[in-house]
Amino acid sequence: MARPVEYDLNKVLDSAMEIFWQKGYEGVSMAELVSYTGLNRRTMYSLFTDKEGLFKDALENYYSKLSAQKLTILKNNPGKKGIELFFESFTFKKDFKGCLFSNTMREKDFVTEETYNITKEYFNNVRLGMEENLTQAKKDGDFSGDVKAMALTIETFIHGFHVHGKYNSSKEDSRLIIKNLLSMIR
Repeated sequence: MARPVEYDLNKVLDSAMEIFWQKGYEGVSMAELVSYTGLNRRTMYSLFTDKEGLFKDALENYYSKLSAQKLTILKNNPGKKGIELFFESFTFKKDFKGCLFSNTMREKDFVTEETYNITKEYFNNVRLGMEENLTQAKKDGDFSGDVKAMALTIETFIHGFHVHGKYNSSKEDSRLIIKNLLSMIR
């Protein structure tokens, strides 16, 4: 008789997501993944094939649990208000890890193109969402600038914000930075 499954896939993916988020793809060994997730090597390889497979699933887990909400906020709140709400949760804090997608983009040379494209697609969707909201803000009279240029600026800002927060844990500074970015949308 086969042994029953003794793991919760959701918890495994959450654990993998956390350690990749803390240490990056290249910074995590298979031994650490086995220890951190509680899976044995055989089960790990059976479920995910290799480290890259687990990382890809961890990225998809991150997207579904954290990042998709950001895109939904933009879509459900047209115009400048959606952009303001998008940035509402952007706050520096102690042990700030940044964004797993931004962190992964810095590790482009260590992951497969397929995995890298998951992060690239997310940021393309963010930029497109920002373009839609900025177009609406323009119609509403809340923005008079170049839609594409501002959307690209915001996308670039997001990456920089997540890097900056790794060495600056001041909530006050994060609010000041966001306030300044939003003031450029006029």
